Amino acid sequence: MAGEVKIRILRSLSEQSLARNIFDKTWSKDVGTEITSNLLQAMVHNGAYLSGAFIDEKIVGASFGFAAVEPELHLHSHMTAVLPEYQDQNIGYQLKLHQKDWARTNGFLSVSWTFDPLVARNANFNINKLGAKITNYFANFYGAMDDELNAGDESDRLLARLATNEKEPKRNFEKLELISIPNDIVAIRKKELKEALKLRFEVREKFIDLLKNGYQVIGFNKNSEYELGK
Repeated sequence: MAGEVKIRILRSLSEQSLARNIFDKTWSKDVGTEITSNLLQAMVHNGAYLSGAFIDEKIVGASFGFAAVEPELHLHSHMTAVLPEYQDQNIGYQLKLHQKDWARTNGFLSVSWTFDPLVARNANFNINKLGAKITNYFANFYGAMDDELNAGDESDRLLARLATNEKEPKRNFEKLELISIPNDIVAIRKKELKEALKLRFEVREKFIDLLKNGYQVIGFNKNSEYELGK
């Protein structure tokens, strides 16, 4: 059983290297580094958010974000990762709550981040557990990516927004549409990339069409379906 999780802001170069190692283990491995040390130092020195999750003084997760002004003053959370052996222990959730509290304390109206619309566990986490609002769909947002998790695929992303203060008002939706995604796109992608791309293009077309016609994401259910209401 893991010990108590402690989240703290990382500032020094040595602390930053701990976070960079988490990011590189998650995404880069043998292809390089996710963020260079000089860029991270410049951003942290000028007020960017960098935190680490520690258990018994060992870093097991990290989160990085920076200030943004469109469409409002907000903190954009660029990377959040937890080591595989420490996942499913609520550590990612604690990192996101720490980030939200930090953003509120520092005057940001919200926290935003992107995630792959085909990853069911992330959709459930962001929509159901964190209560984030989905505000947009971007096709191939980052272009071609050669990291461990995304190589060969297209980088479609949903944009999530989590308000730091106000609660989202409850609304009634008369029309409901569903967009189904696989339970484990990572497994499909490893086995048959063409099938993964086919699924991505189908989901992309449905999302873009429904959002363009006034629908918005209102939930994600146990059948791995996005629920969109109008």
